[in-house]
Amino acid sequence: MRYCISMIQKQLTKTLIKSSIDCQKRLFLDLNSPELKTRSVDAFVSHLAAEGYKFEAIALNLFPNSKNQRTFISNNVQIRTDVLDDNLTEIKSSTSVTDEHLLDVAIQAQILSELNINVEKYQLAYVNKDYVRGISIDPKKFVKIDDVTKEVLELLPEVKQLIEKCRRTATLKTSPKKVCGKHCLECPFVNHCSPKLLDYSIFNLRRGGDKIDELLQSGIKHLKDIPSFTKLSPFQKLQVDAELNDVDIIDKQKIKTILKTLKYPIYYLDFEAAPILVPQYKGCSPYEQITFQVSIHVQESPDTKLRHLEFLHDKNSDPRYDLALFLNKNVGENGSIVVYHASYEKARLLELAKRYPKFSYKLSTMVDRLWDLETIFAKGHYLSTDFKGSTSIKKVLPVLVPTLSYKDLTISNGADAFISYLQMIEDKTTSGKKREIYNSLLQYCQMDTYAMYAIAFALREVCYE
Repeated sequence: MRYCISMIQKQLTKTLIKSSIDCQKRLFLDLNSPELKTRSVDAFVSHLAAEGYKFEAIALNLFPNSKNQRTFISNNVQIRTDVLDDNLTEIKSSTSVTDEHLLDVAIQAQILSELNINVEKYQLAYVNKDYVRGISIDPKKFVKIDDVTKEVLELLPEVKQLIEKCRRTATLKTSPKKVCGKHCLECPFVNHCSPKLLDYSIFNLRRGGDKIDELLQSGIKHLKDIPSFTKLSPFQKLQVDAELNDVDIIDKQKIKTILKTLKYPIYYLDFEAAPILVPQYKGCSPYEQITFQVSIHVQESPDTKLRHLEFLHDKNSDPRYDLALFLNKNVGENGSIVVYHASYEKARLLELAKRYPKFSYKLSTMVDRLWDLETIFAKGHYLSTDFKGSTSIKKVLPVLVPTLSYKDLTISNGADAFISYLQMIEDKTTSGKKREIYNSLLQYCQMDTYAMYAIAFALREVCYE
């Protein structure tokens, strides 16, 4: 669909310019038809932004005599600099310098150059991932500053062309053609431009990466249309087979073999943790995962009923010692510990073991007993087109256990869980709201562990029917 508009140049920003790199139609729609967006900013993105502002406030303490957060406009492009004195310093709440960060600085450099504002040096201020908090935050140790002048100057010719291209798009009367690619997945206009790609399409090719772009450039938009000579991973080949034959792929023998390795008592275990940018407690580092909750469903033997155990810290203090104590007390010495996506639980257990030597032996042996339920799906032993190329428990559960769902839960994913937890422990949160969040967190984590039990049960039924 093409749009006609009056020839009025719309104001561009750094964010709009960056979003246009893969497709100028997105820029056109952003400027002229923003109401067509079907994806709003989610809670996780908002949380990241809020954390970024906290880091920015700390970093600005290192530039007390500079002109901070100034706005400049040149030929309809607006930028806002974080720190400007003799040097330009961009503040980023990441733990490394990325190509996107360099592009940010280069766009600002180009606009300042157009305004004849001289800059001696371009810098990036970012998070020192090796920083360990003492009694209070030390900005000089928490913030790293790198000179990126050379890299920015090398980018300037390319960035100048990009900005001019965006300026031309901003004056267009009709929409430019869309450019399909994997970037469409993140585009807020995808439902308008390419609604069919939201179905089970080439975008659902597991770990497709650049291959998705290659296939799209060849005019292939659906899995069933991928030529047989295309080089695919074993899992991707199974996806195509399942789509072509319209069947679920279930390798009962392999699933049986894996299920037989389970040892009773079985502990279905799930952690919730918060990756906090600005360390809250002494001895913590940036983005260190603060594990605050655990749910465990225990099945002593095949014929016994499940029993449920849970821990949730509800105070504004480090929860990890009490959680480690809970695990030490409630998890026995034998039996499989079933998790979903084991690398996550493994990392949390190892962190706790390192921090609390008193519990190190017990927590380390728990790592050795982890049993990853996701393996059955990640290896393609059970593959359904309804998984949409994912092996997430949120995709698997409704297929294997249709009676269970996360849809009615107030908290329904890990990001919402840790954001809600951080809200719960804030002093300004009312007691009523704290209790509401507390109960919602318990429900969510309990669902995760019960879902694992239900999926394992369903797999046994499928294999032995």
